[in-house]
Amino acid sequence: MRLPFSQRLSAALHATAWLVAAGFASVLAAAPPADGISDETRALTPETHQQLAYELKLCREDLKCDAWITAFSFAPAGATVRRHAQQTRREWSGDRPGVLMAYDRATNSSAMSFSPQFWEKYPSAELVEIMQDTRRMLTDTKLTLDERIAVATRHWIDRLRVMESIRLRQSLWIQREEKPFALRLVIALAGAAVIAGILGMASRLRNSRAALRFSLPEVQVGMRLGAPYGGGVTAEIKAHANAQ
Repeated sequence: MRLPFSQRLSAALHATAWLVAAGFASVLAAAPPADGISDETRALTPETHQQLAYELKLCREDLKCDAWITAFSFAPAGATVRRHAQQTRREWSGDRPGVLMAYDRATNSSAMSFSPQFWEKYPSAELVEIMQDTRRMLTDTKLTLDERIAVATRHWIDRLRVMESIRLRQSLWIQREEKPFALRLVIALAGAAVIAGILGMASRLRNSRAALRFSLPEVQVGMRLGAPYGGGVTAEIKAHANAQ
């Protein structure tokens, strides 16, 4: 029994949707590209692909993170480019710091996904601005897709490098420019401490001298000629055995 055309069309659409979803899932489950670029659209020329792969390698070394580019030509119903970027970045980078730029050629839309480590290290406003600039560059139809991907990738790589440089400079306890001032401050404080110590020692010595008192010994003297303390023997010295 032959099914009505509407049922056959519905079955065909369901089958197509399943195949598309399966293909999209296979993209997500695919192993991460060795050079950091997954170009399903074949938009990149071999020269651009090689140049971007080298620049992503330097980015990974400089920022100590994973860096990816993915471009595809289809997406299942209900799936967004942003969702695709997040899932792919998690599968490829795991718990490591990572950034991924995704582009959907069918809808001419793009998205970026940063790992939580990026949001912790850098200002959120800066990261959001990078995402907006990248989206604008990838949708600029005045350029070829090859040029758009290259320009957008180099833009966010350069921005992240600048942000990392600023973060490292701000994380130093003493800036390089502040070292001469800090050295002079340390010398001044050390000199002040020495002077304070000398003044303290002098003050303690003066106080100790002021506290000293000298008094004559008390001598028991008898009466002489009716006057007290008129005289008496205070000491007896024997010059020889028979002397008194």
